[in-house]
Amino acid sequence: MSEDPGGTPGHDAARAWQLMAHFVIDHRGPWRKAMMARTGLPFNHFRLLRRIGSGAVTIGDLAAAATIDAPAATVGVNELEKRGLAERTVDPTNRRRKLVSLTDTGRAVLADAMTTDDPAPSAFDALDDAEIAELVRLISKLDATAHG
Repeated sequence: MSEDPGGTPGHDAARAWQLMAHFVIDHRGPWRKAMMARTGLPFNHFRLLRRIGSGAVTIGDLAAAATIDAPAATVGVNELEKRGLAERTVDPTNRRRKLVSLTDTGRAVLADAMTTDDPAPSAFDALDDAEIAELVRLISKLDATAHG
């Protein structure tokens, strides 16, 4: 990592992260609204649906992945269960725990929701094709590092 002139290690990486996070947060509203309209779910419940879609998970692990507390995750899972989108089963490796997984209906709702159009904001018009390709390469590298 590079250092800023003041000698703070990682300043450039932190600044890049802040800029990227703020840009996405500031421009994701239309997609969130479309997603809520398409699924009929509050966005926080949709976030849980997406995380459960990766595989069966405990409430505690789901809460940690969604950066919410366990009681909030329980409320969200209860709502997903009421709608027939998720179910709790006993963990076969630890019968004291429950695992949350998607039902067939939940998988279908998630698959449909993920086809919601999510066009790049108009700010991308400031980039040429080579810059967009470089941005894709860099973000793909970050993603592979985080998930690999």
